[in-house]
Amino acid sequence: MTVEPYRILIIEDDPEHADLIKMGFRRHDEFFLDFAATGEEGLELIAANTYDLISVDLILPGIGGLDVLVRIRKFDPDIPVVMVSGHGTTEMAVVAFENRATKYVVKSLESFKSLPYVFENLIQEARFKIQEREMREMIERSERIHRNIVENALAGIYILQDGCFKLVNPKLGEIFGCTPESLKEMPFWQLVKPDDMECISLLERDNQLSAPIYESMILRKDGTRRWIEFRTVPIEYEGRRAVLGNVLDITQRKELEIEALRSNKELAAINSIMMRALQPEGDRDKALGDALASMTSVLEKADVGGIFLMEGGGLVLRALVGSVEELIEFIEKKESSALLAAPKAHRPDEASRRFWASVPIHCDGRTQGVIVVSSEDSESERVLSFLERAACQVGCLLDIASQTVHSGTSILA
Repeated sequence: MTVEPYRILIIEDDPEHADLIKMGFRRHDEFFLDFAATGEEGLELIAANTYDLISVDLILPGIGGLDVLVRIRKFDPDIPVVMVSGHGTTEMAVVAFENRATKYVVKSLESFKSLPYVFENLIQEARFKIQEREMREMIERSERIHRNIVENALAGIYILQDGCFKLVNPKLGEIFGCTPESLKEMPFWQLVKPDDMECISLLERDNQLSAPIYESMILRKDGTRRWIEFRTVPIEYEGRRAVLGNVLDITQRKELEIEALRSNKELAAINSIMMRALQPEGDRDKALGDALASMTSVLEKADVGGIFLMEGGGLVLRALVGSVEELIEFIEKKESSALLAAPKAHRPDEASRRFWASVPIHCDGRTQGVIVVSSEDSESERVLSFLERAACQVGCLLDIASQTVHSGTSILA
């Protein structure tokens, strides 16, 4: 998988510390580093270039690190800014965060080694927040559009009596994907997803309210599903009790909300894998098990999965979720070389909702294993994309474990 490059500015006046930072990044080609020895030089580079993250030493000649932070925040409130100090104190950290530093790091050999992973995590989180804000703005725009439609009577309008449509307008037929005439005398329940029946039953309990608002998923005549928002008020129609309602199609808004929730869950899962890798001590296989559990918790009905590592010329199971029999049955039907070659979705047949996703794990420039998960998520491309990002973090986990073992201190055995 091609890793998106990151451009970083390091403002550091100590040449030895700058060299140590460079050493920490020498195996990470996805990072492009610019260095500045003073706050003034750093601000000039910021004005002339676009960066994904800025690291600022707290103590600098001339303009101090906190002043640099304040100036950065005046023109860019979103960019991650990491404050670095050789003498970390709680008071310094509090002052840095009060001035909207993203993270506070105390200089040490271990912290320099972990900077690539810390920086990548902060950059991804910042990008997600920007995307989330844009998505929220899209939702708000969608809300305004829908409200405008309601105010101009362009909503679907109906009268419901004895559970059946008695009067409908053309817009309602358009929402349900059929002619208005075909809706008359049809029970409302036939158009609602079975899981949402409890929502519809509220109509009878709450119809004394001025204009209660409900959301539900409906089944259109063509078999597709749409989200609707509807308001109801009790009325009399032809001398009998009835319900007057109007309906808006809010599918776009709900899909954006669902997408934002999914993205948030995916980011939380990937973050948890990275945080587990950066813990000072622990068991590697347990870390892999926690990582796999985080992945499967995000995917729809992902009840079987495993992480296999290359050991002794073959694939060895190191983490498991669900039935080991199902997992081994799938693995035995596949060539190891095919599983390790590239991310792939494996379906038993075209009609099946359930499929297996396999994604290689890369560490230190080599393929070290594979993640395999069985899921019923309808979007196989999305599943593979998420597992690829998770596999990158698992590769980082293994990379950190390997580095610390070679340096003489085992973080993840």
